[in-house]
Amino acid sequence: MVRILTKENVTQLLTMPDALEYVEEAYKQLSLGNALVPQRIAITDPAPGLTLIMPGIIGGEMNALATKIVSVYKQNPDRYNMPTVLAKVMVQDINTGDIVGIMDGSLITAMRTGAATGVSVKYLARKNSTTMGIYSAGVQARKQVSAVFWGLNEKLEKCKVYDLKKEVADGFKKELENELGIEIEIVNSGDDLLTDTDIIVAATTSTTPLFSGDKVSEGTHISSIGAHAPEARELDSVIIKRASLLTAGLKEACLAEAGDYIIPINEGVIRENDIISIGGIINGNISGRTSDSEITIFKSVGISAQDVAVGKLVYDRALKDGIGQDIDF
Repeated sequence: MVRILTKENVTQLLTMPDALEYVEEAYKQLSLGNALVPQRIAITDPAPGLTLIMPGIIGGEMNALATKIVSVYKQNPDRYNMPTVLAKVMVQDINTGDIVGIMDGSLITAMRTGAATGVSVKYLARKNSTTMGIYSAGVQARKQVSAVFWGLNEKLEKCKVYDLKKEVADGFKKELENELGIEIEIVNSGDDLLTDTDIIVAATTSTTPLFSGDKVSEGTHISSIGAHAPEARELDSVIIKRASLLTAGLKEACLAEAGDYIIPINEGVIRENDIISIGGIINGNISGRTSDSEITIFKSVGISAQDVAVGKLVYDRALKDGIGQDIDF
């Protein structure tokens, strides 16, 4: 039997605090060597969009095996009235290999991507952080703010947001003020996010740096989750050089896909050894922030361990709560 879970089912079963807990555990198990995350397979031409195939396995107490197939088709909203990002997650029985669950993966993708930033904030932002700024007011940006809110143990008080589309920013403000009870300030330029801000999040489709690194205040934590190609980046080499701590969701994935790190390495600004996977900090094997004046950076290109962990949580909870539909193939 295969448990089928719709987006509505997943919404019933998954909260941001859940996603934070399970993504953090995925990073921990990766650091301990209890997980395997093959480099994701990308399929493009002749299709008009990008498809990623992302298998992964996590041992330990989680004992999870799953594969996500996610597509990014930018013409979907205008041409087909469909979302840009579409995804499905297939959960397998780790003992038999049989597929036991198929679920909508769009919300899982958004939540686990947000949770990655939330985990980074928990371990790398200053403990007295209360304000953040975010580039973009889209669907993913909203999950990023929610994740920062929970990553700071509900201590986030204010978020400044910059987006080129005023109506999108207005919707962002209304939704998050109602959901989180924090102040949302819509600013007129990207540089307005860089002052009086403890945490900066970049969640855009930009392929070039969003701001000049010399304008960032000391003590800032930065999370970049948008660019995920070797020639694309949201952060310039100046801020990469200024940072005391350069972290990744998974170092190997960022060295393969993150222009934010690849370009400065090729320029000789930093070395590969300067980048560390955040799992080592979570496990206590590597020091994190050591002073309030340090600039810290977290880069995530998305790895299957996040989807495996959150997908297993959703599947297990669906069985427990009797949610979804069983189909006998």
